[in-house]
Amino acid sequence: MADGSSAELTPVTVVRNRTLRAAGRRLGDALVYDFGFEWHGQRYEQRAFVLLDVGFQINQPVIFPPEQQGWWYCDLVKVTEHENEFIVDDLWIDVIVGPADHPYRVLDLDEYGDAAQNGTLSAADAVDGLQRTQRFLDRHLNRRHDTTRSWPDFPPRIIADLRHVNFPRAWSLIDN
Repeated sequence: MADGSSAELTPVTVVRNRTLRAAGRRLGDALVYDFGFEWHGQRYEQRAFVLLDVGFQINQPVIFPPEQQGWWYCDLVKVTEHENEFIVDDLWIDVIVGPADHPYRVLDLDEYGDAAQNGTLSAADAVDGLQRTQRFLDRHLNRRHDTTRSWPDFPPRIIADLRHVNFPRAWSLIDN
């Protein structure tokens, strides 16, 4: 591990949006898993990370346009754990993070509000999601009085330990 951490990688299963099951690994408060998908007739593989402490999933989309390669897409998620299985459900709020000299972008607050208004999200879950989003932004992206134009902790340090982890890659679609 990059930081000399004594924590061990634990095999886990990640269920993404209840449509895909993937093999993954856990290290402390983070998960890593890979999955494949088809987009515009082409097959892609994507690595994703789940930050369990704030409930955000982050990845560098392989389908971003060339000028945005290396940027990050971050999703507010609800994570439910059952032994070594983690169910990760997208909760609408997204954050796009580019280079440190570029502002991050928060997306889909309108969809989140609609979900809260129509009862898809309970009031308690909506409040929890907003608080976790603020915690994620403050911990990893918001610069208080920093004039150096660097992110406080992005990508999060734990991701460095998981970025190139090698483990059996396996995923499958879940029949609904």
